[in-house]
Amino acid sequence: MTTKSLTRQTDEEKAALDATMQRISRHQTAGRFNDAIELLDGLAVEYGDLPKILHYKGMCLVQMGEKEAGHTMMREALEKDPEDPIQLCDIGTFLAQDGKIEDAIPFFRTATEVAPNYGIAQSNLGGALVIEKKYGEAIKHLEKACELEPGLMDAHTNLSTAYMQTNNFGKAVDILFKALSIDPQSIGGHIQLSAALYRKERYESAEHHARRAIELAPQAAEAYLHLGNALASAGKIEEAAAALLPIAGRPPVGIPALSRLIHLRKTKADSPEMEILTALLGRVDEIPKEAQASVKYAAGKAFDDQKDFETAIAHFNDANGINKEIHGFKLDEHDARAERLRTVCAPAVLKDCAGDGVTSIAPIFVSGMPRSGTTMMDQMFSRHPDVQAGGELRAMPAAMHSSKLLRDVLEEKKDISELDHDVFKQIGETYEQVVRAEGLRSTRISDKMPSNFLYAGVIATAMPKAKMIIMRRHPLDNLLSNYFQHFGQNQPFSADFANLAGVYKTFDLMAKHWTEQLPDHVRQVSYEDVTADAEGVMKDVLAWADLDWDPEILNL
Repeated sequence: MTTKSLTRQTDEEKAALDATMQRISRHQTAGRFNDAIELLDGLAVEYGDLPKILHYKGMCLVQMGEKEAGHTMMREALEKDPEDPIQLCDIGTFLAQDGKIEDAIPFFRTATEVAPNYGIAQSNLGGALVIEKKYGEAIKHLEKACELEPGLMDAHTNLSTAYMQTNNFGKAVDILFKALSIDPQSIGGHIQLSAALYRKERYESAEHHARRAIELAPQAAEAYLHLGNALASAGKIEEAAAALLPIAGRPPVGIPALSRLIHLRKTKADSPEMEILTALLGRVDEIPKEAQASVKYAAGKAFDDQKDFETAIAHFNDANGINKEIHGFKLDEHDARAERLRTVCAPAVLKDCAGDGVTSIAPIFVSGMPRSGTTMMDQMFSRHPDVQAGGELRAMPAAMHSSKLLRDVLEEKKDISELDHDVFKQIGETYEQVVRAEGLRSTRISDKMPSNFLYAGVIATAMPKAKMIIMRRHPLDNLLSNYFQHFGQNQPFSADFANLAGVYKTFDLMAKHWTEQLPDHVRQVSYEDVTADAEGVMKDVLAWADLDWDPEILNL
């Protein structure tokens, strides 16, 4: 029996074949797999085992539950046409759906290589890389997918996830607004946008999108979590508690909701959250380690509220023991880097490079140990009419990382003598580029990333008009406050008293060093002094920062 040749088909025959393939596709989409297979078998009789016919039949078999036979047929089809990006993507998608992400990625990657302008391939690869937490590579492919096919919703939402995981919250907000222009009814889009806006400290907008998600899906627990977070940060404590209590302790976001609720208000023995916490503590060994730590930190706070200090500290010790186990910290490496930063910006370097940086931006850096009053100080600056609030920006670490020469010097791969004036100017230019991309247009912006005190020398050289405030708080209050917070991988040193003491010692050294070397750029401010006399302290601080006094800054 002979089969027809595709190359010798008439236009009518080609049209008939296309129409049959469309019918097959509709059958598959509707779940009518037997009908699709019947048509495919008919085409196979007429045209032979063409790759497309084998591929579609294999897809039907997989979707009917005959996975082994279906995958075998799809692989056979791919051998006949190994550079068909559609086949590559379909195979990768089925593997991903089976949880075999590592096996799926090579198929997606090959699809992007043979068809770099195929948006679905770029989107699939990017989405798989997000699952594998390879966010930097994922972003490149997802940005390409959004550029090639602006209507791909998954590409937009996966890209927002990658942006948020790399602390690019401004970009996450932008891409999610685009996603919602594609599908205004997207529940996930509103939920993710609420989370991104919350991280950008745009609490009213975060509340709006969380409420919109709840309108679309009243059982969307994650939307209630983001709503509670936004309301709490806006000072609407009772409304926040009302949003969090119904989901507290219940999967999938019950533990963070309970933790937020307990940290939101005083927990009493008869509080509903105490009942939920007690039940969780009874089965705490059954949940993952990170979640165990969250429950234990919450328990510490709850028992501390009830003045059962012995039980509270036992839970805090357990929580920090878990964090120390899963998030390591090397104090010697931390100290060595701090020492290297002091050496790189030695007095001679600071003097030689003075005035060479970028002068078109004059940030106010609010830094210090976490829990030292940086948020309070930043909130006051953010109320000044001449200052645009930036929040915790990662712009400075990103700007420093952008300079390979500086990285090599800090890692002692190159000598300090190889640094030149352009290095610092380029860091200043990169910093400005990053903050402008975040939508910050003012000359005076506030940047409250606590760890920036480490880089005071680089900052003063890269941006001569910058000012840095280093907040100080009594070390016992400061370090205990750190020990009682669940920072996780973001601050692993807080899980151990020895590491906390070592980090504070280095902080104290750096604060004193930069204040002595750069008195016009760096100033230490006491948390206790601000709480005792905010107006008196802030009048002095504003004058030093070249800002006029404005009483609005005290209206927190």
